[in-house]
Amino acid sequence: MKFTLSVTIILFVLLIMFSGCTENNNVDSLIEDLGNENESISSGAMDELVDMGDEKTIGSLVQVVLNESMSIEMRKNAILALGKIGDESATDLLLGISMNESENKHLRMASILALGDAGDEEALEFLRGLRYGDDGLILYHAAYVLAPLNGTYEVYGTYGELPYPLTEEQRSYRNNVGEIVSGVNYSKFPAIDDNSSRGVGYVPKTGYIEVMTDVDPGTSDMDEMYRIISTEAEIRGVYQVPVRFVYGTFSFA
Repeated sequence: MKFTLSVTIILFVLLIMFSGCTENNNVDSLIEDLGNENESISSGAMDELVDMGDEKTIGSLVQVVLNESMSIEMRKNAILALGKIGDESATDLLLGISMNESENKHLRMASILALGDAGDEEALEFLRGLRYGDDGLILYHAAYVLAPLNGTYEVYGTYGELPYPLTEEQRSYRNNVGEIVSGVNYSKFPAIDDNSSRGVGYVPKTGYIEVMTDVDPGTSDMDEMYRIISTEAEIRGVYQVPVRFVYGTFSFA
């Protein structure tokens, strides 16, 4: 009886040790797969790590992000995984990378999207502090994750939607937005008010084409103005063009 009990205890201890080793090896293997050139393998590994989402997994992902000897692709995917897990312990790390102008551009963009996935609105508000002189793609990523939040000024109406960053739709919009803005015949816009001031332009910090006016245009006039802008955008292959009608005048401070 004593022998049987001793054997059972030993087997139980070995089972625990073996399970721990297996779990660690599995995490290590998945971490390694984050850098795989095959996107289906890397995204599959990311999904599994997100499903684990425990403290040890988060710690391993943080180590990858901080390890500059790792590939940018592996570090970027580790950042995205941390965002999907959404643990607040990684927020400061993600925000620090996002705001660091000397950091790798791809890591910054991934960190911004990760903050958006994590959904910490207090942390996201810091992204409004990005300078207009920063990279246009960085500003667009920030605009994309900030879009669902309340802005810093009054919005009369929002039309269309911001394309997801780094998609063909976003590239097409970004490459053509200047010509869309300059190509619209604004003389066809309905008159809002004799005393109103109005301006139209692309605002990098919001990602939208913005029609700014100090008088509320009303729904019917906004519908008509959007139709005019949208028609010009569609000529250039841009659909669901993002346009906002906002109170005020342009400020690039």
